Amino acid sequence: MDYFDLHCDTISRLAETGGALDKAPCHVNLQKAAGFGRYAQVFALFVPDQKTPAQALGVYRTLRDTFFAQTRAFPGSVMQCRTAADLDEAFRTGRRAAILSVENGAALGGDIAVLDEFMRDGVRLLTLTWFGENELGFGSMEGGRLKPFGRQVLAALPAHGIVPDISHLSDEGVAEVFDSYEGPVVATHSNARRAAGHCRNLTARQIAEIARRGGLIGLNLCRAFLCDNEKEAGCEDVYRHIRTFLDLGARDALCFGSDFDGASVPADIADLSGVANVWEYCAKRGMDEAVLRGIFFENAAGFWRRIFP
Repeated sequence: MDYFDLHCDTISRLAETGGALDKAPCHVNLQKAAGFGRYAQVFALFVPDQKTPAQALGVYRTLRDTFFAQTRAFPGSVMQCRTAADLDEAFRTGRRAAILSVENGAALGGDIAVLDEFMRDGVRLLTLTWFGENELGFGSMEGGRLKPFGRQVLAALPAHGIVPDISHLSDEGVAEVFDSYEGPVVATHSNARRAAGHCRNLTARQIAEIARRGGLIGLNLCRAFLCDNEKEAGCEDVYRHIRTFLDLGARDALCFGSDFDGASVPADIADLSGVANVWEYCAKRGMDEAVLRGIFFENAAGFWRRIFP
């Protein structure tokens, strides 16, 4: 089974614990990926809310250095990938593809010039906000439109090879992104609000617009986003969300954004090694294998081939 995941918070965990990517006790490590064929993982550098601009930029740089140290430590097993050509090289040489993203535009420290640094570092996705307010706008727990700096950042992203990520962004902010930005957008780790009512999940209209633009939506394995009664969340809820996305016409946009190491996940999945349980459950429920291949790998890989050739 091949697997492409748009979001995990493993770098934050490794920075906190000093662990190593090969076998640290995290949701994601290289040992737990052993059952995959091709495997690409987007590693998010997460900056919390309520940091000063200087502190937020400092968090970004610390986590970036952790990411670089981890890829340097295991050159025969993992490779940082910026383009689809890099992905092909990683897979050809039997390595895991590691892609860099930033979660929370606060990481810019309020300075548009920091996008140049992101570009040099190989950042490919930028989650504009987290739950609260930052210099760009407002998260889903706050509500509100983009700020002038947020509009400036959004307009500058294409020139820096970075795709905007609307996960966590308020509904008002998402609407403004759709109104003012013409390119593809992603929601790296968001589910369907029709299947579970959390404000972090996407509306039917948002799902349809992302799909229309040729973007991506990463299924989030967080219990609270899978099921209104999060204690009962499991593979059945992942299946329900997949069915909802398919019913809403998002078959080619759907992939995974597990939120591993950043969320509480169902016991019948547990960690990266349990992703195969989701495939098996969906297959037993009669889901077509071609659809599963698309969701688990091909849709995201195809996006990289189009956007980052």
